[in-house]
This record gives sequence, structure tokens and C-alpha cells, in this order.
Amino acid sequence: MTDTKAHFKEFQELIDLERDAEKEENKRELDRWPVEMREQMGKTVSRLVIERQDVGVGGLPLLVLSRPVQGEALAPFHAMDAGDVVRVTFVNDNLSREGTLYAVDEYRATVALNEELFEPPVGKCRIDLLGSDATHKRMRRALDIAARATGRLAELRDVLLGHAPASGAPAADLRFHNPDLNDFQQDAVRAALGAKDVALIHGPPGTGKTTVLIELIRQAVDRGQWVLATAPSNIAVDNMLEKLLGAGLRVVRLGHPARTLESLRHATLLAQLDEHPDQKVIRIMEEDRERLSFKRFRQRDRLTPEEDRAMKREIKALWKEAEAMEKSLSKRIIQKAQVVLATHGGIGPLLASERFDMVCLDEASQSTEPLSWVPLLLAKKAVLAGDPLQLPPTLYSRDAADRGLKTTLMERLQKQLPAEFQTLLRVQYRMNETIMGFSSARFYDGKLIAHERVKDHTLLDCPDIAATALTSAKLVYVDTAGTGFNETWNELLDSRENAGEADLIWKLWGELAGAGVEPWEAALITPYGAQARLLRRNAPAGLEVGTVDGFQGREKEVILLSLVRSNETGEVGFLSDTRRMNVAMTRARRLLIVVGDSATIGRHSFYSAFLDYVLAHGEHRSAWEWAKS
Repeated sequence: MTDTKAHFKEFQELIDLERDAEKEENKRELDRWPVEMREQMGKTVSRLVIERQDVGVGGLPLLVLSRPVQGEALAPFHAMDAGDVVRVTFVNDNLSREGTLYAVDEYRATVALNEELFEPPVGKCRIDLLGSDATHKRMRRALDIAARATGRLAELRDVLLGHAPASGAPAADLRFHNPDLNDFQQDAVRAALGAKDVALIHGPPGTGKTTVLIELIRQAVDRGQWVLATAPSNIAVDNMLEKLLGAGLRVVRLGHPARTLESLRHATLLAQLDEHPDQKVIRIMEEDRERLSFKRFRQRDRLTPEEDRAMKREIKALWKEAEAMEKSLSKRIIQKAQVVLATHGGIGPLLASERFDMVCLDEASQSTEPLSWVPLLLAKKAVLAGDPLQLPPTLYSRDAADRGLKTTLMERLQKQLPAEFQTLLRVQYRMNETIMGFSSARFYDGKLIAHERVKDHTLLDCPDIAATALTSAKLVYVDTAGTGFNETWNELLDSRENAGEADLIWKLWGELAGAGVEPWEAALITPYGAQARLLRRNAPAGLEVGTVDGFQGREKEVILLSLVRSNETGEVGFLSDTRRMNVAMTRARRLLIVVGDSATIGRHSFYSAFLDYVLAHGEHRSAWEWAKS
């Protein structure tokens, strides 16, 4: 028991370090990055007007801010959530106050300020995100509950910590909903369905990990089980949601609708609440409360202290009654669903008292162990799916990472669980064999198999693409050694870029476009944010440009990868995290073009091996071939 308490106490210290480091980084970004860039990332919302001041539970001073709809692709508050720590800056007064987001919808935010404003602010203001205390608090709570758990949660915890053996046997005589599952995928479903405590599904790139999870969830629902499906990112949750809706299951998606794809928003809890007949009563109460709040704000100079207190009490009573009704209705909707979906950090008080027969954690290798415990608190059984050989969780504190926060629960369980509770998916349906080969040999002991329908495919199998040296190839390395395309440091973005390499990428893209490759069939990716920004300047409509980290889980027919690093000392920086390159090199289906300086990267053993692989199986070409084009 002492080991158990020590395990969770250590993680509480590590997430405190991580939270502090994240806040400091956000503050540095405020000073370093332009507002326009921060708005694109969802970390700043400007041009806000002050609707009114309000009072929350416990007399919290609340400021209601909004911005008119302006036709944005993403609503302004798409990356913020209730509980996030923010800074509000009043433009006219050059005044800033820190606070916490009290409530957020797509175009309005209510901020609970840490201190009173002595004068009512006027003019426009902006909100800057400083960090998410909501997720941090949920992790702390989860670690505390897990450490003190009794009953089934304690049993599951002891298995996950290696203090007790896992049990179960593969399920037999299954009738699969998806007739196209390969043998490895079927084995993964059987193993996970039959496990009593925990099972792992290791899904390398393109092997259909989420497809397996969907089949597993359908099989569990067939058996009358209640399922929670979670992931650390909204994109991964939406991917599961889309497939479960397609399977005809009753689902509900927790979290802010603005963070969900528009085509899926009807499945969110808020959308289902809005459609429920009982919501009309709640809406009337909300309108009464808002009218009363506005009246109090407008008459604040004419009210006696007694009248003001009476109005506050009435506002609070209406708020409490509406909140209780909405909570009750939300619980009814959740309990009627066969599958509940949420991000790990989006699992809040509504689910605190629920227990699910099975909790599926997708992208488990991208979640820190403390974050994974948030959904695990609700589990009778857990299934973790992911790939520890792709990108790890993003961390800000090196100290916390070195002390164990960088080791995910899935990584630890891979070393701990017996083989019968782990399945490696081996057949991949994305890349031709040439693109797949290096990743398979380097990361997966040569175990990956390219499915028959993709093993030999090239761009020439696509309609209306002309045969050229590039379009006929599968894997091309374009070597910039000796060209003088040196990397530079972008102080503003705190990142590296390479203008010469970017120009070369555009020449390569021009050649592909001239041969008939459409913009939406390709993507330009790079490990560095500054290089991505440089490449975006000339991108035609439909051609996606981004970082490797932002492209995990995605694929295109063609990928052009810019490595950026070119220097005399052979420094490769965070390119030395080869998991990032595993992601980068496995996004392409038919053609992968890598641009880099062999004189720099070739001094690293991983890239030296990659260059050898290209010489044996692909095409090694010089950037000088495009120098005069």
C-alpha cells in the first residue's frame, strides 16, 4: 500500500511542475507571438465587447464578454474551456486582470476575475489563455481517488501497477460486425473482449487501430455493456464518434460543441439537451435570470444595499434551480446512451458517480499516466490502444519528464503485461511496401505487412496523373548538401526555418502539380513551426501545410517532408526523437519525398540508416537538379 501511495504522490508533484512550466511558457508566448498567430491557435480572443458584469456563486465578480459572429472557420473560443486560467486585457485602460473562465460558448465567455474592478471597464478587451487548471485539477483528483480506492477500482489499480496479475481469456465464437477485419485485428478484439482487467492494442501507422476499437465497442454493446470511449485529443474522439454513429449506436459526446466537427455536433450533450422537450423550462429560467442580472447592472447606482442583496439572492436562486434541472436532464441523456465519448480532460463532475463496464482509451501513447487515470477511475475494465513508437505526450517541464512523466501508462504496461493481453496489429492499409519498409524494420522488427491492395500502389494508379520521374517514384530523398541552404533561427517563433529548402519544396510541388497531382492529395509537413509558417505563404487553396506533430493520425497520397536542419556541426536537435520521424515518414500513401542535408543529418545513426535505405530501395537525388528551374 505504501508503494501505491508513493506512486500517486510522485505523479501529483510531477503534474504540479508541469502545470507551472506550461503557465510560464504561455506567458512567454504572450510576449513573443503576435496576436494574429495566437488567435489562429485559439490561445487569444481579441476585439471582445463587455456585455455586462454579473455575480456568480459565492459572490464571484463575473465579466461577460462577447464578439459578434464574423464567419470564422472556427469560433473564437474553440480552444478554451470552463476552468482555464486566462488574462483579460482592457485595451483603453491598458489594464490586465487574471481570472478563470466560468462559462464559455462559441462567441461568449464569462470570466471570474481574481480581484474586483473598482471602475467599470469600457471599450474592447482581449482574453489570453494562460493554462488549463481544469484538467490539472481533474488529474490531481483522479490520482488522489486512485491511491485511496477500494472495491473494483482498487483491484483494477493493483493490476495496472503490477501488484496483481491480469486475468481473462480470449473471447470465443464471435460473429464480427465488420467482415473485413484481418486475423490480427480479430485477435485483438477477442483478447480485449475476453480480458477481465486490461488489454493493449498496439497499432502501428495505417493498421486500423480505431477500426478494431469500433468493432470491440459494438461487441461489448451487444453483450449489454456500457462503454466509455476516450482519447486525449478532440480529433481522435471525433474519429470514433463518426464511426459509432455510422454503426447506428446510441451515443453522446461530452465537451464543448465548438471543439467537435460541425457534422457531428448533433451528437454532443449540449445539442441533445437543446433538443429535449424539458429544456424549454430551463431556457425560461435562464432568460429570467439574465433579465434580472441586466436590470441589476443597469440600475446599480440607484439600488439600496438591501435591494441589491435581495436581487443577488434571487439571481443565485434562479441559477441554482436551472443548474440542478440541467444536471438531472444531462444525466438522463448520458445514462440512456450505449456509448459515452469524451476527451480525457473533458471528463467532469457529470460522470463522477458513473461506472462503465469497459473504458476504451484511444491514442493512449499520447496521454501522460496521470491524465489516463481520469477515465480509468470510471472503469471496471480498461482497453488501451495506441503506438508508443509514435509521438509521445507534449511536456513543458524537463524535470517532470525526466522524473517519469514522459513514460506513459501504455509504455509501462507493455513491459509488464503478459503477451496474451497485448496484440500488435501487423497489416497496414496505407503505404506501399517501399514507404513502409524503413519504419517497419527500424521500429517494428520488420513485422509490418503491406496489404495486397496498397503494397505496390503509386501515383500513376490515380486518374489523370502524367508519368514523370517524380510521379513514377515511391520514395525520393532530395539532398541539399553543398547548396548553401543553411538553417536559421526565428527569434519570434522560437523555432528553426530554412528558406532555401522551402523554395526547393515549392519547385518540387510545382512539378507534381504540373503532372496532375491535386492540392488536396498532398501535404507539406515539417518538424518546425517556423518552417511550416514559411511554407504556408505560397500554399494554394487545398494544399495542407503543417507540422509533423499536427499531422499524426492523418494521411495523404503524397507527402513532402522538409527536415530543415543544415549546419556545419551536424546538430539535429529534436530530430533526434526518432518517433517524430516515424510519424513523418508514414503519412504518405503513394509517394514520400524527403528534403534534407545529408551532410548534417547523416551523422546521426537513424538518418544514416535511412539514407542507406533510400539508396537501396528508393531514389537519392540532388537539389542541384532543380537549382535553375
